[in-house]
Amino acid sequence: MTKTSTPPPTRDDSAAAVTSVRQLISRITPLEIIVAAVIAVGMLVLVLIEPDILEAPFENARTLLFTFGGTALAAIAYIVMLRFRVPPVVRVVVLVVPFAIVNWWLISPYFVDDVVDDDFSASISQQLPSDETTPASGASAETEPGDSTTEQTSPAAETPTANDSPADEEPPPPAAPAGPVLLGAGQFVGLAGHDGTGDAGIFENPDGSLVLRFENFDIENGPDLEVYLVPGADQISLADGSIHLGALKGNIGDQNYELPAGTELAPGAYTALVWCEAFSVEFVGATIDI
Repeated sequence: MTKTSTPPPTRDDSAAAVTSVRQLISRITPLEIIVAAVIAVGMLVLVLIEPDILEAPFENARTLLFTFGGTALAAIAYIVMLRFRVPPVVRVVVLVVPFAIVNWWLISPYFVDDVVDDDFSASISQQLPSDETTPASGASAETEPGDSTTEQTSPAAETPTANDSPADEEPPPPAAPAGPVLLGAGQFVGLAGHDGTGDAGIFENPDGSLVLRFENFDIENGPDLEVYLVPGADQISLADGSIHLGALKGNIGDQNYELPAGTELAPGAYTALVWCEAFSVEFVGATIDI
């Protein structure tokens, strides 16, 4: 059995490849060069205004694949169109329109703030327990054993009357809260290089329903941001039992997210997590103990 081997490329083959490349380059028109220059200058200006844009492609493997894989596909498509002599205007439209749409979706949040102001009948700051305790109003000062004010009591005060309640009478049950009650709260911190501040709290309404509320919320905007309540403290991923509460309403302001009807939260720690669904990366989180 005779084995055949592929001969190494000759000088003529190399010359043909170089000639082919030159032919493709010669088909690039001034229109395409001008459009490419405008895009390059525009991107440079955006980076100078908002340097964080450069970090977006390197957040995780998915962003790397999306950015550099998409660029490679666009380059291949352009070479194919040059090879088959697709008209220059068509080439520009085919490449620029998807580029503009994708980059608007990715980059515009860095320059646009969505402000939300949801009303709520309770406030996290008002219901947070105070670290300092003060004596009850009307409490008297301590007295020495020899103080005359404590040695004598009025006999009439010790004599029960017919109007006194029986000793075994149970006190009335506490009244139901008139409004939402704060179960726990925490403060947002930035994650994966993103910035964010604000408070997060879980409230229980009088009907038993639960609401996750953000107050003084201010984070860096981004594409496809969603809100989750994740079991456990300081969570940076969507663990088992995570509750999806919907798309983030805005990157600034006070906002409410209702938990699904019938949800019951066991005592413990939870993380209010803002998550970028498009690239599977965390944005900000707040640990809440209830």
